[in-house]
Amino acid sequence: MGSSVQTPPRAILFATDLSARCDRALDRAVLLARQHQAKLVVLHVLESGLVDSLTLPTWRRNVKDQQKLAQERLTRDLQDVDVQVEVVVETGKPVDVIEKVAQAHGVGLIVSGIARDETLGRIVLGTTVEKLVRQSDIPVLVVKSRSHRPYATVLAATDFSEGSRQSVRIGRALAPEASLSLFHAFDIPTRGAGSEGVNSEILQERAEAKAAEFIAGTPELANAKPEVIYELGQPDVKLPAYVLKHPVDLVVAGTHGATGILRTALGSVAEGLLASLPTDVLVVRQRG
Repeated sequence: MGSSVQTPPRAILFATDLSARCDRALDRAVLLARQHQAKLVVLHVLESGLVDSLTLPTWRRNVKDQQKLAQERLTRDLQDVDVQVEVVVETGKPVDVIEKVAQAHGVGLIVSGIARDETLGRIVLGTTVEKLVRQSDIPVLVVKSRSHRPYATVLAATDFSEGSRQSVRIGRALAPEASLSLFHAFDIPTRGAGSEGVNSEILQERAEAKAAEFIAGTPELANAKPEVIYELGQPDVKLPAYVLKHPVDLVVAGTHGATGILRTALGSVAEGLLASLPTDVLVVRQRG
């Protein structure tokens, strides 16, 4: 466990497909860049497979023309933004390009929007976002809500592991003025060694002891005095249910840990979990 305090991102990357659905994510990226005095890198990736498609009109197959048009549009859209901005337009596979550009600019946060299936009225993460949250070593913020103000209420999903500590530290650095709550879901074991005589009261006592140790060992929580919320059940079920009933601006979750709040969820049911949360979600992959 490191004792150094997590610092806010010095550079933020906003990945956009130039559609209107990215507007909310752009507003949040600008707000965060302003809040942390960070540089904002705005990236649009021209997918190489689409550029080469014979179904496109001839003018759209010219990569240089497409790059120029995208560059001009983004520059025009960002001309009134009051933060340092760099526009990047590249061709390739979106996730690979996003990670390459993020590393080249020393980015500490990647911001992305979501798609929506207008026919069904449901949220669709999209292949790029799904891949990004699974494999990016840089925290990914998936934006859903309108960005009227800095985050005021943050809920960090935790199993009190080192992976959870990393996600809590990064979430705290991103929203240092927000009220912070820790969410912990646990289940009664049905079989196996040590399961006899274990009930919800015993598990809650164990969780409370872990929580106290976790908070004491996390420097960023020294003055935060976070509320700890305990729920009996599976985290990917209990977490969305809790968020739907309480005012939460941002959910922070790590992808690994003792039980891994998103370890299995970011496999086959990634879309189900992330789509079921009405709030913005910050996904942090455990490092090391």
